Amino acid sequence: MLEGINHLVKIMQTEGVLKSFKITDTQRKAVKEKVSSLHLNFHLYHNSLNASQRKVCFLIEEKKVKKLISFTPRKDNDDGFVADKVLNLDGFRVKVCPLTHENALVMREVFSYTAPTVLGTEPAFGTGDRIGGKVSATSGHIRALKDYNVAAFFAQQSVRENARTKRTFHQVLDDATWGVFEEGYKDRWGADADHLMDLASIGLAVDAGFTMFTVDPSSYINDAASNMGKEELKREWEKLFRTGEEAQNFLKEYLSLKEELISGTHRLAIEYNPEQIMRIAVQYLRAIRFTIDAYRAIAQHKGNSDFDFEVSVDETSVPTTPLAHYLIARELNDAKVRLTSLAPRFDAGFEKGVDIRTNDGKKPSPSDMRRFEDSVEDHALIARKMGPYKLSIHSGSDKFSAYPLISKYTKGMFHVKTAGTSYLEAVKVIAQHDSSLFKEMHQCALETFEENRHTYHLTTNLANIPQVEELNQAEIVKGLTENDDWRQVIHVAYGVLLDKFKKRMVDVLRENREDYYETLAEHIRRHLEAFGLEKER
Repeated sequence: MLEGINHLVKIMQTEGVLKSFKITDTQRKAVKEKVSSLHLNFHLYHNSLNASQRKVCFLIEEKKVKKLISFTPRKDNDDGFVADKVLNLDGFRVKVCPLTHENALVMREVFSYTAPTVLGTEPAFGTGDRIGGKVSATSGHIRALKDYNVAAFFAQQSVRENARTKRTFHQVLDDATWGVFEEGYKDRWGADADHLMDLASIGLAVDAGFTMFTVDPSSYINDAASNMGKEELKREWEKLFRTGEEAQNFLKEYLSLKEELISGTHRLAIEYNPEQIMRIAVQYLRAIRFTIDAYRAIAQHKGNSDFDFEVSVDETSVPTTPLAHYLIARELNDAKVRLTSLAPRFDAGFEKGVDIRTNDGKKPSPSDMRRFEDSVEDHALIARKMGPYKLSIHSGSDKFSAYPLISKYTKGMFHVKTAGTSYLEAVKVIAQHDSSLFKEMHQCALETFEENRHTYHLTTNLANIPQVEELNQAEIVKGLTENDDWRQVIHVAYGVLLDKFKKRMVDVLRENREDYYETLAEHIRRHLEAFGLEKER
């Protein structure tokens, strides 16, 4: 490596890089061109080349391992990075550093664009990465998103996903930081700790440095409320309040409420009868109270630091009604909870990795699509009037027929969350380059499907999925693109597949990294274009 670093020093000195306070694109291009003519024993990620406070840093890859190289004048104070090796060359202290958590913390201090930030109500697209580490998907996500007028959440992971992938919030955020640095991405980006269901998980996400917190109070939601008889409903209603007077005051507040929300020609009447109030309260009030407690806990942890906050009520068996959405938002507003976004359960089936279906898993008819459209229009109107805050679309990947409607009615106030679709694109790349490995993964996914589908709403038809002996390479790639049932089986198997095959999966993706990044970027662009997002000039 020493000889290669010496060559780099001379090139950078010639181009004035080591004396720069800011490295230009012209300088990066010149360094790239000159380095390409040399036969170095490592690969330079030229987009990462940058300077800050007399420090020059960039990434290289040597023997399949990425490393951070930092240059500082020897007379200056140490830059803070922890090194495996330190060299003294031409008046510079040169460090060769591993991509550790400790160095990611320093990186976020030295180069502020590698740290997540609060993004507010800008239209947003979240790109979860279920593999991470040596084959982090962040570079592919950046290549897709960098040209579009949309905020990016490169670090997005739920507690459930972390448990299945054996990752931590720290690792998820660090992978995004190194990916942002590698690609030289300078725009703001966010970090979303998704589906937080308890205060302990919230604390871990805050400590890790996340900037958005998505609270999932589903364990406090009583889905049975919609089918309760009147006597049972009354008993459950009374349990929600300390006194009868408190219950009556709640009832009176919403009975006295009569409001009409208007947007253009669309009008939505907000008016409750006693039974509606009781059913909504029995279903959601405990969840609302938990959300308030969670928000206050985050605010206390964060001190004076701002944060994005979302509540997710999408993981229920019944769609969120407009009256329920309004009551949830009103209670949170009264408690001074500042919502950035809310995820309702739309009147459609939002299953993993496939386009929208009916609630019972069928292809939507025109009347089904009109009902879904009405649902989106109502929820978007409530979000604008009660916030404004964004509508959040969970299980948002590959819902191509839904995107134009969501874009139309939210008017840019949306946040789409994807994760499994990036993992599925990775599996397709693996299938293209190592079909024998994929066949083993396919068999494992089929054998463990009943266990894997737990916690997911799926209407998968296993009869539509080929057996392993029927597979050939062309059919695999086509099937993982077009066969919804097959996509779902592979989608929900990510935990067991990574547990059993991760090293082999990572090796294939690392050997074919550019194919992986471009395949992923192309697929994510399809999502962005379906929303009608404009490219930035």
